[in-house]
Amino acid sequence: MIQVRILECKDPLADHLEQFKQYASVPDDSRDGILQKMLKRAMLAVQESSNVAMLPCKLEVMLAPVWPGDTIRLYQGGKTILSVKDSQGEDLVYAREGDVIKILETHKTWSTAVVVYQNEVIVPEAEKLQPVVWQLATAIYDGEDASVQNAILRQTYGML
Repeated sequence: MIQVRILECKDPLADHLEQFKQYASVPDDSRDGILQKMLKRAMLAVQESSNVAMLPCKLEVMLAPVWPGDTIRLYQGGKTILSVKDSQGEDLVYAREGDVIKILETHKTWSTAVVVYQNEVIVPEAEKLQPVVWQLATAIYDGEDASVQNAILRQTYGML
């Protein structure tokens, strides 16, 4: 079983908030707090759906069980590996090939791999997805249901 989770993530830049407010025709700063939260939620949803980093994040991917020769993909723009350990905190021997880690050696016959890494926002890729982010953030703010939000997210398929 594989699990991916975000451990830490930066907030959207002030420029992102201003662009979103312009898109949504928000006239003043009175709702900036809630808009910032909606924008971050939308950016992370697009990041997950498209597998393109929209915000700088520290992520963790776990694979259990893991055997020598197994591969683990770094999702959502994985760039810098911070650690590759088993569930007891022991380092695992691995090799990196692009956005994939290949486990070369484990310490036990049955193990769990825990990979912690930092993603990287590639601006041209992220900018292509911004219209979807604005649409989704607006839908979230308007209280649209999951079917509408999912239809918006489906636009990311094949965009890049």
